[in-house]
Amino acid sequence: MDREDRRRFFVIGSAILEVVTPVFRHKLENNYTNHGVACLRDYLNSQPVVHTLFHLRHRYMTCCKDNGNCRSNPTLPITYCQWDLLYTENPRPGQHYCHCKYTAKSVQLEDLDITLAGLILLNCCTLGPAEQQAIKMLRQYKNDYLSHNTKCGITKPEYDALWPHLTNFVLQLDPSRQDDIVRIKNRPMDEQLCTKYFIDLLDVHKQLDQIAITVQELNSTFQTLSTTVHGLNTSLQGIGWNIHGSFQGVNTTLQGIQTTMDKLLYYAEKGVTCTCQRENPDIQRQQRKSYKLGQDIFYQIHQFTTVSCSTCFLVNKAVITNDGHVAYIQWDRYSMEIYSTDCSHVGTIPLQSRPWDITEINNSTVAVTLRDCDRIDIWNINNRQKVKSIQLSSECFGITTINNKLVVGCEGRLLIIDPQTEILEKTIDTGGCNPVTLCGCGSGDGIFYTDGYSHYLYYNSHSNNLISILKLSSEPSDMTILQDGSVYVICEDGSVQHMSSDGRKYKQVTTKGLTKFGKLPGISYNPVQKKLVITNNNSITVFNEC
Repeated sequence: MDREDRRRFFVIGSAILEVVTPVFRHKLENNYTNHGVACLRDYLNSQPVVHTLFHLRHRYMTCCKDNGNCRSNPTLPITYCQWDLLYTENPRPGQHYCHCKYTAKSVQLEDLDITLAGLILLNCCTLGPAEQQAIKMLRQYKNDYLSHNTKCGITKPEYDALWPHLTNFVLQLDPSRQDDIVRIKNRPMDEQLCTKYFIDLLDVHKQLDQIAITVQELNSTFQTLSTTVHGLNTSLQGIGWNIHGSFQGVNTTLQGIQTTMDKLLYYAEKGVTCTCQRENPDIQRQQRKSYKLGQDIFYQIHQFTTVSCSTCFLVNKAVITNDGHVAYIQWDRYSMEIYSTDCSHVGTIPLQSRPWDITEINNSTVAVTLRDCDRIDIWNINNRQKVKSIQLSSECFGITTINNKLVVGCEGRLLIIDPQTEILEKTIDTGGCNPVTLCGCGSGDGIFYTDGYSHYLYYNSHSNNLISILKLSSEPSDMTILQDGSVYVICEDGSVQHMSSDGRKYKQVTTKGLTKFGKLPGISYNPVQKKLVITNNNSITVFNEC
């Protein structure tokens, strides 16, 4: 497959992940809200829905409620991982096993991929014939052209035949997506994002099944060889140590290979059942690069002008999401602008009040602090819909995430909030400092923050409430964590300081393009995209990791 084949794969993959999947989620949301259901969890807990989905995962079972509508499906389209994503078992007295023992988890629409969202739409929602056909075909396109495509490429004849049908079905479900379709069709190739989409779209379960089968066959072969060698060893005893020792060495080698096969089989089997789970953070930390302070890590690839901003009073911050979008909040425009890292403007999300800070929650969801409203708004930037608002009891400033929790700076304290349940889990006293800018450290145990007007950078280890203070040569404006846990701090004098993860030492970065910024620049790094963005003077500069 050549580069153009890969670009065509990238275009189709982008359309499926960035347009089709959000359209499915939005249609599902409209369906249950139009029936008076407040949220996805309540919808999944409704008896008709849990009953239907239960039988799409379990065969030959009858339920204690509504058993007249029980059915046994010839295929089970909902996988174990999908079922475990949606429901948790709550054992009840008695031996009867049915959907009554399951309760929906606090799952969000953003957690549903195209396959799962499509299954729920087709089996649990009221749809017209045309809508059903469009959803079926779009899911089928994903399976036919992407899920089993290990070459990461689509030929021109395939693409030319597919694209008009994909476009028609998308616009049939949501005509407002015309501009998105045109933008994606014309987007330039992004190799890193293409690789990520390839991994996201590939049917990993099927690939791991094949690996497991192959490893099992190899394991069986080596066990047979080992048995044969053992028999030869026994029969050769007494003939001579040299021959015996040679076969002994072969036997030892085969035993080592068998041990390796056992390990491969174990990991393949674990992968089949656990690929829907996030990778273990400890493993991620072990695989991280380790940087020397001040070393060259990034190189500039793009710089583009943003929507005009007249006020330089505060940082106009941006974050890069895992799916490659730049979400850029602007203080004086009461808005969040969405860009692609290829410089194209995707859309605008109007905000009710002046935004102060922004952080990414997952692939497509960001949280924004609204200082005048004393609240956090959570947005899906793909469909540009508000997910929820979390009201606070006092004025809020900076925001970041640590271990899937929101950390919010308020007057004299930090709040740690679960974005799913909205529960305030912990309050940390900052000794009178108002945390204006926040950044979680790599260990997940500490938080960097600034007060917005001094040269001091504060580090709080929230497991033991110890605070350390470091004075910089210039006022820190913004900061972001890198993949090894160290931190880039961008200062008002335009310099970038590379800070150790414990906040004890730092060194100025001299990389080309990472110096001489104007007043109050913002900075953000995304470890999935391996990109860094700096916002400054109505421009966004994008850097790739070396």
